[in-house]
Amino acid sequence: MTMALSRPDWFDDLDAWWRTALGVEASSHLEPLGVDTEGRLHLRGITVAWAAQATVLSAALTARLNAALPPPAQITGIVVRPAPE
Repeated sequence: MTMALSRPDWFDDLDAWWRTALGVEASSHLEPLGVDTEGRLHLRGITVAWAAQATVLSAALTARLNAALPPPAQITGIVVRPAPE
């Protein structure tokens, strides 16, 4: 089942929140896809290994992303999947 994801106003300004929170390396290996109705940010890892690492670090990544997002934007968590091979 495919879930519809939204892209809030703040979503497209990747320099302001994505690269700031994750740094150059991680932000280049993980792609933000959108936000679901539960407030979770969906990510795609460029490899299975990056997807697995982001899943393990999901609580820390959520905190870092929330610190970088413009108020009042917040996410409730992340959902990660690997890119199709």
